[in-house]
Amino acid sequence: MAAGETEERFVLDLGPLGGGSCLCTVRRSVRARRLRLIVNGTGLTLVVPMGHPPLREVDALLEPHKAWIVKSLERVHISSVARHAGDVEEAPPKRILLRALGEEWRVVAADSPEERLSAKDGFLRLPQDFRKEEAFAALRRWVLLRARRALPPLLMELAMEHGLAVGGVSVKAMRSRWGSCSSKGNISLNSRLLFLPPNLVRHVLLHELCHITEMNHARTFHDRLREMDPEAERHAAELKGGWGLVPRWAR
Repeated sequence: MAAGETEERFVLDLGPLGGGSCLCTVRRSVRARRLRLIVNGTGLTLVVPMGHPPLREVDALLEPHKAWIVKSLERVHISSVARHAGDVEEAPPKRILLRALGEEWRVVAADSPEERLSAKDGFLRLPQDFRKEEAFAALRRWVLLRARRALPPLLMELAMEHGLAVGGVSVKAMRSRWGSCSSKGNISLNSRLLFLPPNLVRHVLLHELCHITEMNHARTFHDRLREMDPEAERHAAELKGGWGLVPRWAR
């Protein structure tokens, strides 16, 4: 930390927007003339003029910018994963198991140099000229698109079954959460849910649907969730190991 600067840290809640939480550093500087937001791999830094604002007001100050913060954190995470993909995997996988859908896809090279990424009859064909990093990025993109087709219908079917009105559904590669629900009933789902078994995916979807009527995790929320998912406690415990089912290249 440079001379003429002070720092305070707190955990910024981004849950309602599907971003979980992140570490926020408030850096007060005598050289700062205006507010400045910096997003990197360690979290968020807010640079402000010395003496402004008090820490208790920072969350409210950042509220209009939270959607941008979530998107920026996701871009940083995705860029980091793509940059280091070669460090965690020697080569693209030979098969991809989407447990949620009961699908197994074999990953092979395309038949011709001109053929682009294609998915048909249980085969994912990667272009012959793809470098390792390009192959990983293409597979992550394919998982995201597959999830965007598959997960919203599953969610809407459960919503109809339990008489709940969903405001909207989005699917993205989220940093840490499996899903989230806004106060308007808009539900976001993590594309990596496809790697989980169907019972855990159903548990996550029901969890988010419960938030339509119960925004917090009070007793009434858990009572409602147990009505919809009688094995909620067991599923929640199993879900703690869920990231272990997601291949490293897909994180």
